[in-house]
Amino acid sequence: MPGLGLDLRHAVHSLRRTPAFTATAVLVLALGIGANIAIWTLADAALVRPVPFAHADQLLMLWERSPRNAHNRVSPLNFLDWSEQNRAFESIAAIAGGGRTLTGGPRAEWIPGQAVTSAFFDVLGVRAIAGRTFRADDARPDAAFVVISERLWRSRYGGDASLVGRTITLDGVPYTVLGVAPRRFQILFAADLWTLFVPRRSPEQRMQHYMQVIGRLRPGATIEQARGDMAGVADRIARVSPDTNKDWRVTIEPLRDAIVGVDLRTTSGVLVAVVGLVLLMACANVASLLLARGLGRAREIAVRAAIGASRAQIVRYLLLESGVIAALGGAAGVALAWTVVRAAPSLLPPRTLPVSMILAFDWRVAAFAVALTLATGAVFGLAPAWQGARVPLAETIQHGGRASTGRIGGARSMLVVGEVAIAVLLLAAAALLIRTLGALNAIDAGYSADRVLTMRVSLPFSQYRSPSDALPFYRGIRREIASIPGVRVAAIGDSLPLDGWNIGQGFEIEGSPPVDPSHMTSAHYQIVSPHYFEALGIPVVQGRTFDDHDVAASRPVCIVNEEFARRYLAGRNPLGAHVRVSPMGMSGANPVSREVVGVTHQIKEQPGEVDRAVEIYVPLEQNPWYSASIVVQTADDPSAVAAAVKDAVARVDRDQPVTNVRTITEIATASTAAPRFRAQLVGAFAAVALGLAAIGVSGVLALSVRQRTREFGIRMALGARAIDVLSIVIGAGARLTVAGLAIGIAGAIAFTRFLGTLLFGVTPLDPMALAASAALLGLCALAACAAPALKAIRVSPASTLRQD
Repeated sequence: MPGLGLDLRHAVHSLRRTPAFTATAVLVLALGIGANIAIWTLADAALVRPVPFAHADQLLMLWERSPRNAHNRVSPLNFLDWSEQNRAFESIAAIAGGGRTLTGGPRAEWIPGQAVTSAFFDVLGVRAIAGRTFRADDARPDAAFVVISERLWRSRYGGDASLVGRTITLDGVPYTVLGVAPRRFQILFAADLWTLFVPRRSPEQRMQHYMQVIGRLRPGATIEQARGDMAGVADRIARVSPDTNKDWRVTIEPLRDAIVGVDLRTTSGVLVAVVGLVLLMACANVASLLLARGLGRAREIAVRAAIGASRAQIVRYLLLESGVIAALGGAAGVALAWTVVRAAPSLLPPRTLPVSMILAFDWRVAAFAVALTLATGAVFGLAPAWQGARVPLAETIQHGGRASTGRIGGARSMLVVGEVAIAVLLLAAAALLIRTLGALNAIDAGYSADRVLTMRVSLPFSQYRSPSDALPFYRGIRREIASIPGVRVAAIGDSLPLDGWNIGQGFEIEGSPPVDPSHMTSAHYQIVSPHYFEALGIPVVQGRTFDDHDVAASRPVCIVNEEFARRYLAGRNPLGAHVRVSPMGMSGANPVSREVVGVTHQIKEQPGEVDRAVEIYVPLEQNPWYSASIVVQTADDPSAVAAAVKDAVARVDRDQPVTNVRTITEIATASTAAPRFRAQLVGAFAAVALGLAAIGVSGVLALSVRQRTREFGIRMALGARAIDVLSIVIGAGARLTVAGLAIGIAGAIAFTRFLGTLLFGVTPLDPMALAASAALLGLCALAACAAPALKAIRVSPASTLRQD
């Protein structure tokens, strides 16, 4: 195009002559574009990009759907029947927790892992980088095979290729290493080894629900066909085993939806909307700067027109300037986004992203960056270019470039109103998320101890042949830990407050009408030692706690929580009631009748739980299990005794590593990490929006004062008081702010409805959040009016009149 190169050189030269303007515009755009690109990588992974497995659209997640819960984990025997009877799936695989203690090196190390069925790797289309994965003929009762991760292979064994075919010792048992899985392969939860799980056809295997199931559709099959097929399978199982499976169905969802989850999808969508609005504000600010700059260049544009430049050529020239600014802002934004994405794994709260999700700065993100930069340049450049091309030639040259200010001022005013509206919308969203965080933090977690150290132990089945074999270990570590200076109380428990459920068991109240076994209610089943409640500061509101007399030979007892007593023992004294509940690890055994000897204060199992959990606590000595949490209350900083507690465990069993070493305060903090991160991130963007809106209001008023200097001088020469001029300027700012607030509040009412699933203790239309957002923005806008207003009342009438 003739003259395009010359116009580009002139545009670059013009921007170099105004470094302050150029730097400001580029910085504002870099922040907006960079934030959008960074958030897009998250949204792309959560909403667009398929999970990183071959033919991912064929992968589905399957759950058992009980009468009370649509997403139950699957029992091994039901899984076997699903595998054999379905017609829609090419193959299905089951996954359970399978962490193991690795010995044979300088120290015992607990390795996170998964126990999986033989088709696991084939279902996901994963191939080993060394050796092989599991095959169907590996699934024998005596199978002791393992596939390890590339990370473990390289960090522990130096990438030794000869490891394949050799044995390693896991939980005291030799396992043959079949192969090495790729470094980036992860699914559902973190794992560095995969052992072979072989389900057994025994009746109790129908009652234990702990497996997660993934299936790969047959070619040409659809999810609707799979749902219909599995409905028939569930009906057949229910007819064969009505006691366990009556009215139980199957829930099927795409694997990607199951992995990402509703919260992350909603968060990603909200953040995309938030940063998109921030970018619009950035564009409005840059457009406003260009409009203001255009006022000073009106004579230059008029001269260009006078010497023969057409309106299209003037628009092209001005758009080139905008394009250069956008390109510089886009380049800086890409660099900023790349840095943020690289640092994201360390910046995000733990477990924010699924283990299989990869934040990748790839060609998709690059294409988005290019498109966003081009769109940004067009958005903020068109209005100033169009206004600049409409400058009246004769009038502008005659008056030295002071013409047409009204139209440009009107355009700037509209931009400011839009900025205020966006700012109040983002402030309302941030206020709701902050109030949610406050509501979560205000929850009575049910415990009062703060100087508490916790850690986890998982005993190997091979060494501790039965649960009762674990009792000497638990007694030993309690004794050793209690002897450590600074330790007040040492106890053993299972789940911890605010850390989620671990074990659920069905129960019946003796004397109540019998319950259909397939519809039996479950309670959170807690196995605890004496002094557990004391260690965590959990009040026992009725009855007693467990003591050293509650052993296997004594009468079976239990303690229930307040919600259990309210829901199932209402109208009677809970003490002395009997609850029939199956012991942990013995689902095939007859339920044990336990006498209720105490009622504890309600504990929050996880933040934001809608339904209060029902819990049954049983003595450790009456139902020991292989995994447990160690709870240590200290006189001072609990972290200071962590090493001594580990040594105490090692004195009892040197091959028993401890994991998840955390204080109870750290658990509480981690429980609100995700809502806190959302509140901080949206709050930060809202603060940026607030600043941009204040700058916009101040800028348009400053320009208005500069344009009306002569008018103000004449007014004051004719007797106007300073307060009259002040009211004119502040009134103009107030009108812009009120218009923006009205639009913004209406937008907030519509937008915040999408935050519903992320809120707790507050509604999307919370009047306090809306009022606080409007008030804060109003105060900032008023402050932004101050400088232009003060400048207006300092106008000297005599100096103004002399200029004419």
